[in-house]
Amino acid sequence: MISLSKEETAKRFGVEKAIEHFPSKLTEQEEKYVKTVLQYMDIAYSPERNTGADSVKHLCAKGNVFEARSTFPTAHTAEEYAESHSHVMSALTDLHIISFQVVNVKENLVSLRYEATGSHIGGDHNGINPTGRRGHWSGSGNFIMDEKNFLIVRWWKDWDKMQMWKQLGWVRPNNDETEFA
Repeated sequence: MISLSKEETAKRFGVEKAIEHFPSKLTEQEEKYVKTVLQYMDIAYSPERNTGADSVKHLCAKGNVFEARSTFPTAHTAEEYAESHSHVMSALTDLHIISFQVVNVKENLVSLRYEATGSHIGGDHNGINPTGRRGHWSGSGNFIMDEKNFLIVRWWKDWDKMQMWKQLGWVRPNNDETEFA
């Protein structure tokens, strides 16, 4: 494994985020898979670039599947996730990925773990007025890629939603008295 600076990642994949752990050797196809996934994540986590489903559809295969039932239960495709996430970012207007802790790829499976941050300084979130609080969290994703056109076919997402929500003051009925293990 090697690490890539944000400049190296930008030059190689068009995404200006550091990667802490990355395979030292990839096939040409694996490079293309990683590029698609990193570009998707870069757009989906950008309050400026993610304007909804249309922002990422060029990176998604027709009929793709998104699964994150506990965190985005109404999103069933990668495009629907981007749409839903654009609404979250209207509340967290400075939300961004800090870095990718690990990106790994084997054949047409890309796995990653990322670190993100954002503050509730934009609009309301589910009826909660801006709290001004900042959250810091990590998440992970596993992507299956179409082997012919290098687009996202399936994405499983996992992240610690409740810890993030607690940091942002979004846990009801009494955020400051709620504890999570």
